[in-house]
Amino acid sequence: MYKIGAVAALCAVVLSGCKSVHSYNSRHDTTLGKKDKVQNVHRGTELPEHLRRVALLPLARGRYDHIEMGSIRDNFVQEIGKRNLFEVVAIEPERMEEMFGSEEFASVELLPTTLLSKLHTVYAIDGVMLIDISYYNPYQPVGIGVRAKLLDGHTGEIVWAADEVFDAANPAVSNAARKYFQTQSVNQYPLHHTQSVLHSPTRFSKYVADAIFSTIQPPR
Repeated sequence: MYKIGAVAALCAVVLSGCKSVHSYNSRHDTTLGKKDKVQNVHRGTELPEHLRRVALLPLARGRYDHIEMGSIRDNFVQEIGKRNLFEVVAIEPERMEEMFGSEEFASVELLPTTLLSKLHTVYAIDGVMLIDISYYNPYQPVGIGVRAKLLDGHTGEIVWAADEVFDAANPAVSNAARKYFQTQSVNQYPLHHTQSVLHSPTRFSKYVADAIFSTIQPPR
């Protein structure tokens, strides 16, 4: 009887619309319904085989440069590393300042002409990844916007780029973030209700990084 009642209740929720599904998810810690997928992605071909070592530059925070985002940057480093696409060399802001006179560069600005060559000489890199924080809302519901670009370190050509805003107020984003939390971060936060990922910009950024980097096509 319990199973039949639960199924009937679930069907009623699904048929009643997205808002009811979202409410049901929040109440019962489930992730029914549509999951957000990154749409605004530029891909050349699949990832070139010679991109074996990539420099990840410090987050370009733009108008949010007054906000400390060290933990968020660490999450981006960890999430790209999990994919084993290439070896990641995270360049520290202090080192960028020392080498180029600036701690960070945005993916949409004119880069120093010596950026690729100097990084290649010092770190033996084959590519450079730039990540911008285009939107940041640390209050519930949290939101993070990301622009990212991967450059071939030898030619300067764009290998991959993505530009997306992740707003936890969107039920599809909320679902996807909480689903990620359930499947990928359960060991890190085993006792946390999945709603907590929507309350913390740092935890939310792990989902954001995973979603963005999932669009990179590995070499065949």
